[in-house]
Amino acid sequence: MSVAAVRGRRPSTQMLEPLLPAAAVAVVLGVWQWSGSFLSPILISTPTRIAQDLVELFARGVIFSPLAESLEELVIGGSVGILAGIALGVLMGRYEVVDKVLSPFVNFLNATPLVVIIPLVIIWVGISQNARLLFIFLITLWPVLLNTLAGMRNVNRGYVDVGAAFGLSETQMLRKITLPAAVPFILAGIRISAGLAIIGMIVSEMEVSLTGLGYLLVTYGNSFFTGRLLAVVFLSSMFGVANVLLVKWIQASFFPWIAGAAADQR
Repeated sequence: MSVAAVRGRRPSTQMLEPLLPAAAVAVVLGVWQWSGSFLSPILISTPTRIAQDLVELFARGVIFSPLAESLEELVIGGSVGILAGIALGVLMGRYEVVDKVLSPFVNFLNATPLVVIIPLVIIWVGISQNARLLFIFLITLWPVLLNTLAGMRNVNRGYVDVGAAFGLSETQMLRKITLPAAVPFILAGIRISAGLAIIGMIVSEMEVSLTGLGYLLVTYGNSFFTGRLLAVVFLSSMFGVANVLLVKWIQASFFPWIAGAAADQR
């Protein structure tokens, strides 16, 4: 969309745009609340009941220990996976030898449904927290690695030629040209990996060893406590929202030029 078109919008239209998502959410919640009067509470709980159950879980202190444990595993496993993915993506994108050596393994492991390796992870590491961290690491690694690799390979050749003309060294070329150009790809990979880290956290807590939020999900599901189950689901989804907001904050704080470049291309 051009700048002239944006400027030509009427103020009333600009004010209404932020209200559309809120209105859509309100309609869905209203219909959901209304349908709860016709459906069994075992099948689906209402938004008000879910909110009450969530408050009750916090008031009774049931949620604090599982929440802390899950958050610890998410942060450690996800952070290590993302950092390792960025590092490997940079090496593969910058050095052709590294790319040729690692590409067969990366392609094979990326195409493998990682859930199937849970029994192998248990054999290797046991049912301790280390096994859950390893699974989160593995499920987080590949998206950011592949996105970083794509970003390194899609650097504008003109920028590279300018850097070479100015006599930049290998390290300077990487720091001043290649990495900044790959940042949008890296951030996109981080967003995907951060979402997968939450999935890995829940799956490992349900399949490797019952603990954390995964334990609560299994317990409430087996007991048909649908309201509490959905309360924990909602809490888990908030991790995803927090991850998205964190990535957006990082982009706005440290890479504001990305948003400006995207706006110029509209």
